[in-house]
Amino acid sequence: MNIFLKRIAAVCLAVLMTALVLTACAADTSAPVMKYELTEVTENMYTYWMSAYKTYYLKLLGGEDTEDYLTSVITVQNDEGALEETTVGDYLSARIAEIVESNCVSLYLFDYYKLELPTSTVNSVNEIVNAEIENAGGRKALNEALAPIGLNADTLREMYLADEKISYVYDYLYGDTLVGTTGAEPISNEQYTSFYEDNYVCVRHIYIRTADKNIVDEEGNATYDAEGNVITAELTEEEAAAKLALCDDLEARLNAGEDFLTLEAEYSEDAGRHTLTEGYVLSRTTALPDEFIDAAFDMDIGEIRRVDASYATHIMLRCELPAQIWTNTAYTSMMGDFKEYVKSEVYAEKVAPMIENITRDEDLMAEHTIYNTPTTIY
Repeated sequence: MNIFLKRIAAVCLAVLMTALVLTACAADTSAPVMKYELTEVTENMYTYWMSAYKTYYLKLLGGEDTEDYLTSVITVQNDEGALEETTVGDYLSARIAEIVESNCVSLYLFDYYKLELPTSTVNSVNEIVNAEIENAGGRKALNEALAPIGLNADTLREMYLADEKISYVYDYLYGDTLVGTTGAEPISNEQYTSFYEDNYVCVRHIYIRTADKNIVDEEGNATYDAEGNVITAELTEEEAAAKLALCDDLEARLNAGEDFLTLEAEYSEDAGRHTLTEGYVLSRTTALPDEFIDAAFDMDIGEIRRVDASYATHIMLRCELPAQIWTNTAYTSMMGDFKEYVKSEVYAEKVAPMIENITRDEDLMAEHTIYNTPTTIY
């Protein structure tokens, strides 16, 4: 999978789950860009969102707010599953527009369910805005700083409150300690399982380092530098050749029918196998090298495949998915966001029909793209 696609998939999910939103207020008289029922996204709101999400994306993708970066060509997968070329800017503009549509419907749902924010939440937002005013050097100075993105101190407060409303709708539906319930529409175990089976695979691997080795002490323990990093050294040509020869031998022995788990226990240099005893459970966005992820998803269950990377060789075995691995505390670091992913997917399916009924001013949307809006610190 293209690295840009993997990263943007994760970022899109993160943004959708933590969307910054802004509701209309009396001071905002700009024209509506989107509307669902009585909920409007005004031109000023849309300008702010484009700026805020642009800033968020560029930071997480390691991109720059330059014409060269935004107009650089990438290959993406369209809704039909086909690959097509576009620019970073066009792709992000389209994704941000989708997020704004979700925001619009979410704000509608807050009113539809007749929800109210706790007083403590409102007070917290007021404190944050007051701090922003103080940091800027006064209300007038803050208003001047916010003007390029269509806001002032009052609408900034509305934005922060709306952010809380989005979270509250989400928690109301699916449960959270903030609301103190299990949710009006709690996620079922069947929904978790279905998402798990559709989006995850499990592999084991015999991991042989072919580029470097740990520098060990007299007792054979790894040594560390002042920052706590393991000290390593490049393998000599002879050492590297011996490692590759070992990989060849292991591959031949597996092809001859020797037991994978036995060879993994004896030869794998991956310390993680002692903790992740069921294997590696991966999604397309798991933070592991592309060649490892791609091979895992391309393999059939029971298949063994060798993947030679610049840093190591993986001799991989595709396994059956362990049942409900997200409940295993040993897998918290690997599956920690799993339930949030499922909630996001279920929520996206819930609001999709409403999003289709949003009315949009395409001309106004075209005037406010990622190319002509500034980044922001707010």
